[in-house]
Amino acid sequence: MAIIPEANGVMIVSRDDYGQTPSGMAFTTLMATVGGGLQTPGMMGHGKIYSPSKKFISVEGGIKRLVWLSKNLKEELAEELQAACEREGVPDLMDKVADGTICTTVEELLPFLEEKGHPALAMDPII
Repeated sequence: MAIIPEANGVMIVSRDDYGQTPSGMAFTTLMATVGGGLQTPGMMGHGKIYSPSKKFISVEGGIKRLVWLSKNLKEELAEELQAACEREGVPDLMDKVADGTICTTVEELLPFLEEKGHPALAMDPII
């Protein structure tokens, strides 16, 4: 997971996703940044089932902060993510979360989030 300050949210990249992300890095580069217990501000490694959990960055706004997610995780965790969105009162959130088929840069991400009315854009800054 990495913070995308320009989008006021977070992105989650799957280890099975080798494409480019809005952070400007692919998973392999991100992994080198946080792998082996390295502490990197704005980045954190975690298990995929953390994303739809009630504890997912709960202090920062939870799943409503999710602005970009690897397509394979979006598909694999579709039911769990939908349940989390409904639990948090944003049942259409997954339609507002981008993936690599929608955008791979922040310059592409921001207009998508604005067009969709993503809740992270109206939240206080994450950093």
